[in-house]
Amino acid sequence: MERDACLLAVVAFLFLGCAEHARPTGKSSRAGIPAPARSVVQRGPISLLAEVTPRKARLSDELTLTLQIATAEGVRVEHPELKETIGDFMIRGVRKLLPRVEENREVFEQIYTLEPTRTGELIIPPIPVKFTVARQDGEAEFTVETEKLAVEIETVVASDSPSLADLRPLAAPVEVPAERGLSPWWIIAPLAICLAAAAWLARRRGRRTVKEKTLSPQELAELELQQLLSRELAETDVKLFYTELTAVVRRYIERTTAVRAPEQTTEEFLREIAEKGTFPTDESQRLKQFLESADLVKFAAHQPRDEDIHESILRARRFLGLHPAEVAV
Repeated sequence: MERDACLLAVVAFLFLGCAEHARPTGKSSRAGIPAPARSVVQRGPISLLAEVTPRKARLSDELTLTLQIATAEGVRVEHPELKETIGDFMIRGVRKLLPRVEENREVFEQIYTLEPTRTGELIIPPIPVKFTVARQDGEAEFTVETEKLAVEIETVVASDSPSLADLRPLAAPVEVPAERGLSPWWIIAPLAICLAAAAWLARRRGRRTVKEKTLSPQELAELELQQLLSRELAETDVKLFYTELTAVVRRYIERTTAVRAPEQTTEEFLREIAEKGTFPTDESQRLKQFLESADLVKFAAHQPRDEDIHESILRARRFLGLHPAEVAV
């Protein structure tokens, strides 16, 4: 009997041990994925949500900024209209969803597609929203704004960076009979593996250094202009073409001067560079003609001729310091 009791105890112990190993850990398959960068602000009858996904991305990725406004009845909201850039991101697209009603509140939602312009921690500045509330003594205007949002942008090759953790450990030593002696291959093979691993790491590190070369403002502007012209937007959507052509010039000015060109209207921008004397008079005049002719297409429904489009491209190249032969039309 005692022997049977001991045997049952051993079987029960083994069963419990197997059950313990089979028990789920409770960790989500999405563990390690950072939560979206989010800001939720409530002021009176209005609540404001801003969310950026993903919170950690590569320079080649596109991010999504969702702006959601929920208001009570009787509140008039002035919806924000973000321009060509926000912070260190270029706005590549915007989608406005139809309003909906949730818990007696009207909800408006705008979704922006963002493209980062550099690596590191990038900040999306606070986004202000104005709203008007009706009172017995008249209307009162207020402003609520989101908190700033931080996003981490890595290089394109960050996920491919070599790590010593990828290397296999050396095999355990094998005991050799004393009478046979130690084969020289047991010394040569590990040494060859170490040399091959060192060469692989050096080659990968060299490739990463080449890929992570930082572009100068002029090189970055030249690359943006090449990409714009390769899309042939001038033939399909001339208004969008002029919008992006002026955006290339404005971003180049922002990178080379202290002027926040992408965030200003043409009138504000020209007034600021005139007050600061940012450019020589003749160069400022050429830039004014370039921007004002583009505004006619963007805002006044002007239809330019092929000669006008070609001239606008040449003006942009000259201002960026590019020789006409460096960028194909």
